[in-house]
Amino acid sequence: MGLHSRPPCRSMPGLWSALRSLLLALACAAGVPAFASAQPGAAQREDEPPVEAWRQWRSVLFRVQAPAAAPDAAGGAAAESVNFIFGTIHFGDPRELALDTGVMREAMSHTRILVNEVANDAHWDASKERYRLLADQAGLPGLIGPQAYAELQRLLPAVPPALLHRLKPWAALALLEARGEVAGEQTLDRRLERWAADMQLRTEHLETLDEQLAALDCVPSAEQALVLKQRLQTPWLFSEQSARVLEYYRNRNLAAWLDEIDAMVGLDARARPIEDRARRCLIEARNERWLPRLDELLRRGGMFVAVGAIHLTGAAGLLERLRQRGFLIVAEPL
Repeated sequence: MGLHSRPPCRSMPGLWSALRSLLLALACAAGVPAFASAQPGAAQREDEPPVEAWRQWRSVLFRVQAPAAAPDAAGGAAAESVNFIFGTIHFGDPRELALDTGVMREAMSHTRILVNEVANDAHWDASKERYRLLADQAGLPGLIGPQAYAELQRLLPAVPPALLHRLKPWAALALLEARGEVAGEQTLDRRLERWAADMQLRTEHLETLDEQLAALDCVPSAEQALVLKQRLQTPWLFSEQSARVLEYYRNRNLAAWLDEIDAMVGLDARARPIEDRARRCLIEARNERWLPRLDELLRRGGMFVAVGAIHLTGAAGLLERLRQRGFLIVAEPL
């Protein structure tokens, strides 16, 4: 790996990994698989505050019905109104993630178009290096200091020194959170694209590669360096948090994953506002940009939408925002 071709940090757990890309009708339509709706948790006590709808959705696959969908003669949703939204994760294989690929393929087979974040084969050229590489010759050691940089070298021994020296702090954080994994042909994103090709589904994207990279690089490097330095003071947290993220996903508890991101463990009062700005760029701002396009596509019907799972949850998550626009959201077991 060197200063060429694609960046090495395309799969990342935690805040940076949750956002790849540098992130799924009460009645079934005729001919559509009859997935059972995921059941909510225990009944809420009357003296408890109301639980947000998005905290009760325990799945990573959701059936989404547009508000204007006309019922068929049997009272089910019209076939063309069926949509699925699937929350991807950019590390681990389907078995480790407890995913039933047969169910996923069956759901996809009843749609017409795969909608994902960005084309996985998007062209990478020299102009895009500015998003991940520092221009200053002092490089990353100049931003975080020799002691923190030595720790970074220890944690990332496989990264060529010439590349590590020039990486922006967000890219170094991404590598630290990646469990040593890089984007490959076995990622969920690649699998979904292959399945779509096999089924002759068209593919559409919610953003360009430049838009995605700009979101990753939205906080100035001098500020992001403070976050990196503080995270390097507790290096054991990287593996611990990656393990917890995996469990959240396996347990279909995206709300708990978002709570973990919001906790910003290991960061002090100076670094938290910086990380919060990065979070808004990576999650909320992109969700807001995607919403009009998603609304249009889902009203057409026949969409299989696959985006980073963390985009789906929370008050500003895609599912809650779609629910507020009148879409029916049904969590499906997977």
